[in-house]
This record gives sequence, C-alpha cells and structure tokens, in this order.
Amino acid sequence: MTENFFIPDSLTINGGNSVSGDIKISGAKNAILGLMAAAVLTDDVVTLRNVPYITDVLEMGHIMKDIGVDVKYDPQKRILKLHAAKIVKNEISHQAAHFRASYYLWGSLLARFSRTKEFDSLKVCLPGGCSFGGKRPTDFHEELIKTVFGATISIETKENEKYSYLCFTLPKKEKSDFCPVYTTFKASHGATFHWLLSVVGSNECKMMYNASLEPEVSNLIAMLQKMGLGIIGNERTGLIYDGKNRSLLKGVDFEVIPDRLEAATYALLTLSTRGAVELDGINFEHCSPWLKQLERMFCRGIYYSADKKKLYLDFRKIKPYDGFIMQVTPFPGFETDLHQIWTPILAQAKSPSVISDLIWAGRSAHLPEMAKFGLQSQYEQIDVNSGQQGTIKNLYITIKPSTFHAAEAKGTDLRGTMGTIILAATAEGKSLIQEPGFALRGYPNLIKNLQDLGIDISYSKEGREIESIAEL
Repeated sequence: MTENFFIPDSLTINGGNSVSGDIKISGAKNAILGLMAAAVLTDDVVTLRNVPYITDVLEMGHIMKDIGVDVKYDPQKRILKLHAAKIVKNEISHQAAHFRASYYLWGSLLARFSRTKEFDSLKVCLPGGCSFGGKRPTDFHEELIKTVFGATISIETKENEKYSYLCFTLPKKEKSDFCPVYTTFKASHGATFHWLLSVVGSNECKMMYNASLEPEVSNLIAMLQKMGLGIIGNERTGLIYDGKNRSLLKGVDFEVIPDRLEAATYALLTLSTRGAVELDGINFEHCSPWLKQLERMFCRGIYYSADKKKLYLDFRKIKPYDGFIMQVTPFPGFETDLHQIWTPILAQAKSPSVISDLIWAGRSAHLPEMAKFGLQSQYEQIDVNSGQQGTIKNLYITIKPSTFHAAEAKGTDLRGTMGTIILAATAEGKSLIQEPGFALRGYPNLIKNLQDLGIDISYSKEGREIESIAEL
C-alpha cells in the first residue's frame, strides 16, 4: 500500500558541492490538473500516464473522490485512473482552498451537468495556491462561466467559516443571444484550460481569442479531441469549438507531456552548483526558451542525445558569464514561472541583470528570502502604458553580482521556494528552509532527487501528511 505523502516543516541543506547524476523528467504539473478535470466530461474510464507524484495531484484526487469520482493511482508506474460514472454532490469543499487550479472543475462540472442534468447548480470554495504577494483574482474564470453557460453567480459566506463560496446556477435554457467569443486582456494558461473544459457543455459555436500558447494547452486539446470534442486549432492559432457536442464525451487513455519547468529547474541547479547532470525524457521544443538562453551563454557544456530525448549538461569548467535582460512574456518567450529559478543564476553573473515581468507583477516575495543568502537585488512595480488596458503593472527587478552564504529562510510560493532551495544548495555551509511544502506542489520526489544528485539534504520529522489515493 502506498504511504501517505509527507510534507516536512523544514529542510536542512549543507551546500557548496557540485551536483552530478541523472534525472528522469516527470509529467507536467501545469498540464495534469486540467487533464484530471476533463475526466468528469465522460462516464467512461479515463487513464492518464506519466502522472507526476505531487501534492496537487493528491489534493485534486481527493476533491474528485468527494464528489463521487472513482480515483486510483500508482505513483511508481505514474498511472492514474479516473471514473466519473456518477457525480453525487454539487459542492466543491474547502479542500480546494489548498491550490488554485481547482477552478478547472467549475467549468467541467457545469458542462457535465448541462448534459446529464444531475444538478443545475454548483457551489465552489474559492481556490488557494501561490499568492505572489497578494490575492490572485478569479475574474477571468467567473466571466468565462457567464460567457459559456449564461450562468448566474452569487457569493456565499457561511457563518463561523473562514471560506467563501461562489454559487453558479445554470439557466433553464441555453442562451444564444450574447457574444460567443471569450477573450482575456492578456494570455492566460488557466483561462484557456478552463474555456476548453467548459465548452463541452455548449450547443453553440464558441471561439476564444488571445488563447495561451503554452504546450500544456496543446496537451489538453489533444486529449479532448481524442475524447470526441470538435475543437479546431492548436496552441499557435485561434481556438474554435464547433458547437456540435450533445452528450458526454468518451473515455480515453492519454499521456501527460514532460514537465519543461522541472527540466529547466534541474538544468539551472546544475549551472548554479557548477555540476554535470543528464536529463532524460524532455521535450526540446517545449524547453526552447530557457535552453536557447543557456546556449547563448555557453558555447560548450550542452549536449543532446541522437534521439533528442536526453540532455547532458556539464558546467564544471564554465567561464564567468555576463548578466542579461530577461523580458518575461507568454510562451514561447521567457517563462514567468522560471524567473525565480533564474535569479540565483543571474546573481552569479559578473555584471548586473534585469528581469521585467508584465505577467505577474506581484511575483517578488522570494527576493527578501533570497537576500538572507547574500543575493543583492532591487525591485519595484511600475506602471506601463498598454493599448488594451490603459496601464498595467510591471515587476522590474535589478539583480547585482552577489556572494552567497548559508542562511535560514522560508518558502514563499512554488517556484520561489525552489529557487531558494537552489541558493541553499549553492552556498557553502548549512542552511535551513522552512515551509518547503510549496516546492512539493510541483517537483515529484524532490528530496530523493536532490539526494541522488549528491546534495546533502535532510528533512524534519515534524510536518503534515496528505492521505494516499487507492492503488490500481
């Protein structure tokens, strides 16, 4: 029987040594939750392969079990089976407060209900997840529910509870007298996923403008097409739903794409510690933004296998490198998810660097924690004129050449915490990272992987557990 997932209160890292070894890249964290939500769009079995063993998968699995989905998971084989033969309740509980992407179930459940008539409404706890220094709104998603379903939305706050709930009520008859086009003022991975899951319940042609270009979007499109949905387009074109679906979709056996952000993290850990690591099972096209930047920085030390499935990185004898300007943009540009992972790398450059992030201007909580290790940076939010919005916030960070030392710090969010762990592994001496659970949301087998790469890392006996899911 699979053990419960343990999340320690702290990690102790004795840093300063180069990493070496090999890592098998897992399925994409930014894909799996949307693929899991798609399982309620059918009453057949859905089998997902290359599923990462992370807390988000377990949390999502328990939420789906609570509403009646049969969930079975083998972490060793990376196989997850989901069977939504019947949904038994129309409320997503406060378990959803643990992570943000639980909102994928809003649209997928409402789409299901529009077909099965199991319920005519849905009540959902507002989701949690990484805050990036402030509350991340759900306005994109609420507007999507209105646009696709014509649903009414109200807010409910129960007495003696700290959670708030959104209540969606489906119209008795689908409305066709409003604009069929859904758009967001900036490309949104989450909103694109949510739209794709929602249109399954519509009898009208629907279009999405300004859809996300990320590879995980193509992964979900491919799965929905395999399940029988009439979606035209891909991550490089506009998205059009043909409006012809009139029933639940069919079951599917489907594979999750490799995690390009996990691959980048281990590559940058290798660079930060001046090590040598082989990454197995990456998708080179998906990794092109960060990989091309490494190739611009170094003329040697980056090697590919003949079948383009493995990447070997040898940074043991690299020469000092210059800083650079990183303008964060949607894929295929520099990923906002990775600028926190790049930060320790930029701080080791021989000249200053700049990060400009127009996507999540609040993504700065990690910088005060990294400063405890000696990382020197300045950051501010500035207003930038935008033709679409008038003005938008831009996070502008200057990173100066820095000398690292051991320190005590705490986790802030998924990538910021992982960036801080990289700092601790790079700095000589014993460091303490409190609240490391953020990183376990996106990095499977993280502690074991780091140990296998030669990092002296241990974890506290104190912590919390997430209950395992029934085995296959």
